Amino acid sequence: MDKQKLFDLLERVGTLLRTEERKTAAVLNLHPAHLQVLRYLAQCNRYSNTPMAVSEYLGTTKGTTSQSLLVLQRHGYLQKEPDPKDRRVVHLVLTSKGQALAQKLSSLPSKESAFTGLNTTELQTTQQVLEQLLRNLQKANHHHTFGQCHTCQYLMTTNNNQLFRCGLTQEILKEEETFKICQEHAYPASSRKPEAVTAP
Repeated sequence: MDKQKLFDLLERVGTLLRTEERKTAAVLNLHPAHLQVLRYLAQCNRYSNTPMAVSEYLGTTKGTTSQSLLVLQRHGYLQKEPDPKDRRVVHLVLTSKGQALAQKLSSLPSKESAFTGLNTTELQTTQQVLEQLLRNLQKANHHHTFGQCHTCQYLMTTNNNQLFRCGLTQEILKEEETFKICQEHAYPASSRKPEAVTAP
């Protein structure tokens, strides 16, 4: 197996995606980094929508992130809200305009065309392989995983999956929140089931 060929293919796919991203951003009078911020905020949970989390997820400096946030705020795509428990913490919340654009970005025809000719099994296998590659790279470079809550070792749930709780914050989660990505996410050390939780 030629592993270098695999990395060359991944790099080429990434290049094509970035090219399309630049075109989309130019039409909106934005920079590609601005679109990346919007996509992240559309995916992350309420614990991870801070400037620091954005900076870590995108691998950018605080200064670069701050400039991107100012542009998006000026264009009406997001607003800043203080944390109700800690006024020093600022949360980044997409406006209805920002949510609409993020939704549009996730369903661009150019993205759908990439999956032409692939059946369900092939798509599932591709996803599993890419997820493992991502996890390997994150581990090797000591990066946070930013995975979805339902795959996290801290998720606690009832046997019938009617109630969810974050084991770190001890706060109750809505089911839809378990499909958001989190800065504090950590994969289980084993394939154990999530811990049980009782109703408050």
